Amino acid sequence: MVEYFSSLNPLLVGVSFLFSAVVLLSFYLLNKIQFISILKKNINHLAQSVGELQQQTKLIVKNDMELKLYQEEVEDKLNKLTLLRNLILSSVYILDKEKLFSQINEKTINDLGFKKGLILNFDDLKIETNIGFQSQEIEVIRHFLTANKKALISTPMLSGDLEICKNLSSQFQNFLIASVNGRENIHAIFILSTLFSPIVIRRAEKEIFSIICIYLGQCLDNIKLFEDLYLAKDELEKKIKGRTNELIKSLREVEVVSKAKTDFISSVSHELRTPLTSIKGFSSLLVEEKFGKLPLEAKKRLQKVDENVDKLVDMVNILLDISRIESGKTEIKIALSDVVKLIKDVGDFLSPQMQTKEIRFNVDTPENLNVYMDRNLIERVFINLINNSLKFTPPGGAITIKCNIQNSQAIIAVSDTGCGITKEDLEKVFQEFYRTQTTQKIQGSGLGLSLVKRIIDTHKEKIWVESEPGKGTTFYFTLRLGEHA
Repeated sequence: MVEYFSSLNPLLVGVSFLFSAVVLLSFYLLNKIQFISILKKNINHLAQSVGELQQQTKLIVKNDMELKLYQEEVEDKLNKLTLLRNLILSSVYILDKEKLFSQINEKTINDLGFKKGLILNFDDLKIETNIGFQSQEIEVIRHFLTANKKALISTPMLSGDLEICKNLSSQFQNFLIASVNGRENIHAIFILSTLFSPIVIRRAEKEIFSIICIYLGQCLDNIKLFEDLYLAKDELEKKIKGRTNELIKSLREVEVVSKAKTDFISSVSHELRTPLTSIKGFSSLLVEEKFGKLPLEAKKRLQKVDENVDKLVDMVNILLDISRIESGKTEIKIALSDVVKLIKDVGDFLSPQMQTKEIRFNVDTPENLNVYMDRNLIERVFINLINNSLKFTPPGGAITIKCNIQNSQAIIAVSDTGCGITKEDLEKVFQEFYRTQTTQKIQGSGLGLSLVKRIIDTHKEKIWVESEPGKGTTFYFTLRLGEHA
């Protein structure tokens, strides 16, 4: 039995060893399978990552291409805007059609993306600008435009994809035709042809081309307006020159007539003065009964004659004064003098006449007021204005003289409470021999105010009148103040 087990011992050892080897190999295989499984998972994950990376790479490439296209589009638009800016800067002050069209040169056409450009006058299809078109091509375009002008009026832009342009498309590669419109008419037709890049015309080219056509239309409107204004100005200048020459001629004729009138008045006044002086002398002697006693009725008549002679002498003296002033023979001595004292002196001189008519004489002035004047002539002004007020102011009325200071002038006002002057007569009161409708019954020569106006004019001052019927009259005139007034 022992021998039997002894013979089995090596076999058991071998089986044990084999079993151990199988167990170890099983553990190894299990570990290997697990490792392969993990490795496979890692490979699958890596493959997935590579796939995602490829997708991202494709997306990046796509975005890069889109970005490049967008950048090219932006650069193209920027170039077009630069073109438009340069065109505006170079032509904004141009007021000549030829100079304006000369700005559409080869560089401008190329910057628009084309090789050829042509501008034709809309009415007669005359060439205004030509870049690259042959004469035969221009004739073809003219023939097309002649037949399709109405289409240009109704359609802002024509291109090769339109049915109307199919015949033209067979002869020209990639073209645009647009009208250059003004406010009231079509000025020209602008044609572009042959793109630099062999692609279809994009929206950007059409937009910038349309903007340039609109801008050219506005420029041509301004040029036409300037030409019209220049022609109108030239015509107006010619008319003004002609009218001025006529006025100068008329003025010279008036001056000749005025001088003749002045000379005539002066001559007649001098001729009248001598006999009037004699009549005055004899009438005064007769009234004073130097040649013997006169019947009462005869004496009254002679007194009337004497009064009328005085009026005639005054009239002649005024006429002589006017003629001397108009002819420049009167010596004007303008000096600084107190106008308030002059007013009071004239008031004292005319006081008897005012007392006779019971007319109040009011003076509203500073105590003294120095002005530049010819004292003798301004004295005549006050005497004539106050006498004028005396004639037309009823008994119990008032005459007022006021002085106001404004800037460097004294404004003197002589007012009365008389019958007043109508609006129609106001503009004529300073005319010689003019009598207003309300004063026809009152005696007067109509020369006093005319003399007043001429005296104020010789002082280079102003005189005017304000009045309403029934509310009195105010005469205003100005005199230059003294430095310390």
